Amino acid sequence: MRRTALLPLLALAMTLFAVPAFAGPGFDVGARAYYWFPKMTGTVETFAGGITDNVFNVKDDLGVEDKNFPAGEAFVRIGRFRLRAGYTPLNFSGDKVVTRTFRFQGQDFSGGHRVQSKLDMKTVDGEIGVDILRPEIPVLANVYVGLLAKVKYIDGLVDVSDVTAAVSEKKDFKAPVPMVGAQGGIGILADWIRLDAKVAGIAYSGKHLYEGDVYASFSPFPFVKLQGGYRAIDFKFDDSDFKAALKIKGPYVGLQAAF
Repeated sequence: MRRTALLPLLALAMTLFAVPAFAGPGFDVGARAYYWFPKMTGTVETFAGGITDNVFNVKDDLGVEDKNFPAGEAFVRIGRFRLRAGYTPLNFSGDKVVTRTFRFQGQDFSGGHRVQSKLDMKTVDGEIGVDILRPEIPVLANVYVGLLAKVKYIDGLVDVSDVTAAVSEKKDFKAPVPMVGAQGGIGILADWIRLDAKVAGIAYSGKHLYEGDVYASFSPFPFVKLQGGYRAIDFKFDDSDFKAALKIKGPYVGLQAAF
């Protein structure tokens, strides 16, 4: 990770601790789990031995199929500060008789051959946020607007196997990515119904990572919330021997418990 990529994160971290404490006191701790139904699109390219391999589409060329995944996070709010840790395991796979010849990691995969492929991407998130505004408004139980800083650690793998020719190649990619963003939420009727959203991202040197999450909550019982939302990730990775551009987005349903 280049040093320039850390500058926005450091600047925001200084801002988080410098803003006045407009947020009210309080303490919340909890966790939420959800099931995500994303659609994935993307391309991959490698550079083996200094030779540029051709770009291939993970869906059109490899037949990688959409899949649903569980995900979860734990959180703590202490006054105006919010801490979150999350984990999402993504693993897509494909099995297709390819219609054109392409090269991956210096290995040719011939058109007309049966090719099995796998795209895994596990992400671990660490996040700190601060409520810049948290006013007390009658009927509206909870309103807040804040900033956030986070690091998303990505552990990815692309694995391509030619079943017909009995050859295979794989390439892993790992990166801790710092991000900055904003968050906010509003609850009504003593937080019986609420809407929350957050966005974060970073872009530098031809790479980027953008992420957004918006969800509605309904609380049928104390301390429990049923949730439905939409999450999107737009990821472009460009290393010396590997490029990937992936978009993963879709709705989810979940359950949250907080005290």
